Amino acid sequence: MNRPQHRRPPHHRNQGTASATLKPALKPALMAGAMVSLALCLPLLGGGHAQSTLVDLVSQGGLRGPVLYLAVATLLTAIGLPRQIPAFVAGYAFGTWSGTAIALLSQMLACGLDFMWARALGREFVTRKFGTMLRRIDKTLAAQPFIATLTFRLMPVGSNILLNFAAGLSSVRAFPFLAASLVGFIPQTVIFALIGRGSAPSHANILAMGLATFALSAVLGAFLLRKHRQISA
Repeated sequence: MNRPQHRRPPHHRNQGTASATLKPALKPALMAGAMVSLALCLPLLGGGHAQSTLVDLVSQGGLRGPVLYLAVATLLTAIGLPRQIPAFVAGYAFGTWSGTAIALLSQMLACGLDFMWARALGREFVTRKFGTMLRRIDKTLAAQPFIATLTFRLMPVGSNILLNFAAGLSSVRAFPFLAASLVGFIPQTVIFALIGRGSAPSHANILAMGLATFALSAVLGAFLLRKHRQISA
């Protein structure tokens, strides 16, 4: 006895066809969007120009000022503007704690944009070209994604945008990466919001906080190195 064949409804077939059609166009669309955003925002990447632009935006008052600040600060940070500049302007315009909150929001949005863009466009290529070389390091970072990310975020030197891209190209999960980034962004964001507000901590306090975050990043780095050696053994 022949079993009846179950055919997918036409709308399911149409959804599959549409998904297959859109997938090849996704990467070019993301690339084009990134290039347009970069072309529009590149003239603002100079520190002084970016700062004056953000100040002009927040001076508009009402809800318009914070919304425009958030959009522009997110885009500029996503393409490489040091995040301390938006934090300084946010502290000046919105006060220490409100400024810290909105600056952290813009930093997290920028971090997420970089991460998703790199993962969507470049992960397959990097895995194919450098998979053997990067597999062990990637395994170590993926095993401790929160600690690894926090270690880099707390370092006094380093590139914010490069870390975002590197995480997107790796197998690090998004949630621990973003959560650790948020924690790591807080110290410098608070300091620069205070400076922007005009109530900057003393030089000794800033130095003490810098030394504390560096010491913590060193301890976490030693822990990661030990884990890496255990995995490589």
